[in-house]
Amino acid sequence: MVSKTHLTDFLKSNAERMPHKPAIVCEDKSLDWQELWELTQKAASNLGPLLGKDSDQKIVALLFPNSWEYVVAYLAVLETGHIAMPLDVIFKSLEIEAVLQQIPSALVIADRANLSRLPKNTNSLLFDDLLMEKPAGVYEPLRLPADEQIASLIFTSGTTGQPKATTYTHSNHIWNIEVCSQVWQWDEFDSLLVSLRLSHWYGLVMGLSGVLYHGNTMYLQERFEPEFTLKELASGKATIFTHVAGTFTKLLEVKDYEKYDLSKVRLFISGGAPLPPPAWQEFKKRFGHEILEVYGSSESGRIASNLLDERIPGSPGRPLPGVQVRISEAGEVQVKSRGVFPGYYKNEGLTKAGFTDDGWWRTGDIGEIRGGRVVLKGRKQERIRRQGYTISPRDIEWVLHKDEAITDAYVMGVQHPERSDDELVYFLVTSASEQEVMDFCKQAMPSIWRPTRIIKLEQIPRTHSGKPKLPMLKAML
Repeated sequence: MVSKTHLTDFLKSNAERMPHKPAIVCEDKSLDWQELWELTQKAASNLGPLLGKDSDQKIVALLFPNSWEYVVAYLAVLETGHIAMPLDVIFKSLEIEAVLQQIPSALVIADRANLSRLPKNTNSLLFDDLLMEKPAGVYEPLRLPADEQIASLIFTSGTTGQPKATTYTHSNHIWNIEVCSQVWQWDEFDSLLVSLRLSHWYGLVMGLSGVLYHGNTMYLQERFEPEFTLKELASGKATIFTHVAGTFTKLLEVKDYEKYDLSKVRLFISGGAPLPPPAWQEFKKRFGHEILEVYGSSESGRIASNLLDERIPGSPGRPLPGVQVRISEAGEVQVKSRGVFPGYYKNEGLTKAGFTDDGWWRTGDIGEIRGGRVVLKGRKQERIRRQGYTISPRDIEWVLHKDEAITDAYVMGVQHPERSDDELVYFLVTSASEQEVMDFCKQAMPSIWRPTRIIKLEQIPRTHSGKPKLPMLKAML
């Protein structure tokens, strides 16, 4: 039996073992494992020659919504041995341009709808051209050890100011699936309903990589829509549904929930942010399922998980097998595992700052270990969590300062005890009205960056060194 060490090894194996089993099912097209492998091979044969023959991995950016085209393009990049850098379709043109300036790509592949959003003079390729019948030439795939070969660059926060992209190896991807599968009893007989964005760590690793590893069928939605999701889950097609915590709150807002029988779903998994216990209890009351909460990040990979026979609301569970967790004197959760990323792309300073001198990753989360379980108590001030994304307030301020009517800005995240997403408060010195600020935000930034509240001030209280006086700002809330 040939050892499977890289993600596309699993793709090839699935095509050989179960060629006609559905792999990706989208609204407009379905592909079985043999079709997916053949399309990936065709796309790689056209992509490889365009990337040259040198031995260095090159970055290929992808700009697609969730779709079978995205899956083929992503796997084709991996098959050539290069690095896929998914760009979220919610990015505005300003963000896309900033990312491509700071993390140059050898090529950007996009579908027809998104190709026109790329900056001028971008070396781009329409997805349709990846499936030409005649390859552009012969290429030799790059093959490095799985723990050295980077598969993906995934953004952890806003991208307009100083984008941070996590390098994630083939080995990192596979480790997360293997360790979670032990705890969740995830195997080849499962199937997944996925509406997580495949441009985000959660969707890419715990969705697509897991489907590849097990040979599951993935029912892929372009975006999350609460009532449609309940309808799909009630159909019995999917046995696993995993999403960010705020999604489950949205499902609870659906009227006439009694008509949706979710008994055929084996496992509901919540991650990305803490799930409020009232939402956990209400979901169990309505649908009869105890949501299994997990904990991790793009940098650390999965850290902890509840168990199938031990699901406690308000805690993300116990450290996963192979994960070491410790609490620093300052109360910060620090970890070691094979899931921890190699570092931020070409940012040695930021990477070094994220690790302790003895090699533990600083999560930035405040917590404790209680009875062998991880209990999270808060986050460092600069970390804001929304819809599973970690947002940097500095990035939002960078965009706000593009508005000439705004002369000063400070952005603060406020955690709410009954909500999974942080509230986002803008303190602004501006001549613009609140509506004018909101109109600017809608034009210039994605929805998850937009404010929950706007507080207009004559001046933002600051120390002599220019730092905001946080106690005074918090008192205003």
